[in-house]
Amino acid sequence: MRKGLVFVLVGLFMLAWSGSVFAWSPELEGQPEDFRLGRSQGYFIWHDDDGLHLRTTTKYRSHIFSGILHTDGRFTDVDGVRLEDNDRYKVKQGGHTIDFRFDTSGGADGIDFKVSGGKKVEFELYMDGHRISPYKIYGGEDNWHPESNRFKIKK
Repeated sequence: MRKGLVFVLVGLFMLAWSGSVFAWSPELEGQPEDFRLGRSQGYFIWHDDDGLHLRTTTKYRSHIFSGILHTDGRFTDVDGVRLEDNDRYKVKQGGHTIDFRFDTSGGADGIDFKVSGGKKVEFELYMDGHRISPYKIYGGEDNWHPESNRFKIKK
């Protein structure tokens, strides 16, 4: 009996600490290789031990990046990164939705966040009021591109 309990506890411990069990889509692991402030243009999305990250950056001139993120769980630990006075984000619908608008010029703007209790995040991303090309959306260290400006990632 005691030996069986030890095996069960060890199994549960291994399951709880296994990164692959709780990881997001593998194509999002690690910061995108092409993410370079002022030298790249578009959205950069990745996952690491600190959670999920979304950044925008531009070459030379200002662009307005906007979008909506939606999850079947709740967004938690949402923090703005390098935001100026005219940048904003808002967590809405009881933590299920984030909408944002960043005026990015040469530097980077973004948000960091985690998802509690959910298995997916849906993205709808725009630049200057138009659907952004999926080739301007970079995911993970291998610079994965979704099929459109509306896409979802899963655990």
